[in-house]
Amino acid sequence: MSAFVARQPIFDTDHRVVGYELLHRGRDGSEGPGLEPSSSSEGVEAVLGPDMKDLVGGKTAFVDLSRESLLGLDPGHLDPQSVIIQIQGEISPDDSVVTACKDLASQGFQFAMGDSMLHEKHARLLRLAEVVKVNVQETAAEEKVALIDKLGAFKGKLLAEGVENQTTHEYCKTLGFDFFQGFHYVRPETLTETDLPTQSVSVVRILNLLRDNKASEASIQEAFRSDPSLSYQLLQLVNSAALGGRGIDSIGHAMRMLGREPLYRWLSMLLLADGKDRREVRSEIVRSSLTRGRMCELLGDGCRSSVGSDLPAADTLFLVGLFSQLDTLLSVPMENILSGIDLSGEVVDALLGREGNAGSILSAVEGYEEADWDLAEDRIAALGAESGLLSNVYLDSITWASSRME
Repeated sequence: MSAFVARQPIFDTDHRVVGYELLHRGRDGSEGPGLEPSSSSEGVEAVLGPDMKDLVGGKTAFVDLSRESLLGLDPGHLDPQSVIIQIQGEISPDDSVVTACKDLASQGFQFAMGDSMLHEKHARLLRLAEVVKVNVQETAAEEKVALIDKLGAFKGKLLAEGVENQTTHEYCKTLGFDFFQGFHYVRPETLTETDLPTQSVSVVRILNLLRDNKASEASIQEAFRSDPSLSYQLLQLVNSAALGGRGIDSIGHAMRMLGREPLYRWLSMLLLADGKDRREVRSEIVRSSLTRGRMCELLGDGCRSSVGSDLPAADTLFLVGLFSQLDTLLSVPMENILSGIDLSGEVVDALLGREGNAGSILSAVEGYEEADWDLAEDRIAALGAESGLLSNVYLDSITWASSRME
């Protein structure tokens, strides 16, 4: 069994990312936040090891530790400003635990604790908490208000976890919550709009032309010319130092410099960026979409020896992962988006029903992201790959996506 690590973003009241909760499973099967805190050395090493900075990208890591891990933690190689240690109510608040926490606090480490610790026996620990987490999904409205009153005696900021819709987010904000976490931020709510945003229409039109081998370069240039903003972004891209295309001064020259396939991939990424409000939330979803695209591509490479020609090409798998959250980004139902783009049947089947080999790979990626380790392993095993491929690909893909975002 492989050690797995995934992450879930945490936002402030202005929808800015303040950190990531790290979800982990050790090689012995012990699991992290939302399940059972990891007591395995592999789990702790996986979360707090040298790859942690790549996982959180300079943000704060929220990490669950078991009693054993807490008492045996060697903080020498950790930056106290980069980690918030989460303590669950299952941990007995005996003298050894309290002493260990006070010692870590004296070194600058911060703690997050759950609302299940609102008991007198946990008072000594709760006083150390910089963040107190409340599972708002499992708490009735009147209970939320009562919890806020109780927590007023402590210094910790309030984190609402389990936020699944905008109504809950706004209600928790009025109650005084400081931080927010949940699938609401990475999954679409009930979608009622049917039209794509303005720039998305232009992007989709050009994507269709690029997929049409009979479409002339002149027709693609004309599509760009009909959208000055898009033309400007193309020239800006090709004139960048990274592409070495300085001096490009026409759309045709820019297209030839870039090439059809890179142009198609760039426009696909650009389609993700044409969203609405909540800029950092959208940025996080774009980052997740890039990570998914890269994961699908790399997992495909790992499965190709066993699946062979039945597996879609790498570029196709990348597109499946990249487009898998378009409905969330554009607030348009996936069916409506796909009806306007000329995509292959295997891509459509993967995006709408998670069908086919591409759909299995996408399901594995989604399962890994959401710490549904069994689903991820089942999907990847069915394609003949080792489960250890998932964790390696995930970290590589996060690093790759972050470089592209920059």
